[in-house]
Amino acid sequence: MKFSLFLLALTCLLYCPACKTSQKGKTNATAQTSAPESPAPAPPAPPAKPQPHLVQVPIDDLPPATASRRAYFSTNWWNINAAVGNDDMLVSNYRHKWLKFKEDMTFEILIQEKPVDKGRWNYDETKDELYLVCSDPYINNTWVVKSSGFRMVWVGNTAVNTTGYQLRVVNTKGPKD
Repeated sequence: MKFSLFLLALTCLLYCPACKTSQKGKTNATAQTSAPESPAPAPPAPPAKPQPHLVQVPIDDLPPATASRRAYFSTNWWNINAAVGNDDMLVSNYRHKWLKFKEDMTFEILIQEKPVDKGRWNYDETKDELYLVCSDPYINNTWVVKSSGFRMVWVGNTAVNTTGYQLRVVNTKGPKD
């Protein structure tokens, strides 16, 4: 009998705090559902990163690009589909840009099939460097070109371009996003 009473007392001690906790949880849940929900605070906006400044690209110091180089670049459309560097916003500044090079050594930048900028280009055969002059601070620069067929990697490691960025540029039949 003493043992039964002991078990009953032990059960009550263990059960009662659990009941109080579950009742508190129910009242809190009731209070939470009956109170109007306030909107969650918006996450803080990331700090605005200033655009890079336009560099002076010495495009006029070069002789015109060879006919074969003009034909290569003016074939179809070029899409910058990957960018690597030390900047988190880097990919968003390049990914949706399409370039159309022309044999008259001008080019256009398109985003969603709409022209957003235009400029001039040239190529230094001795250094394998592409010179681009436009008002887009991310494109306007000189780039070391590593190509394989109609794929290129542009490397920002020249006397003018010290960003160290690497862009993968792929040739396609037309612009699309």
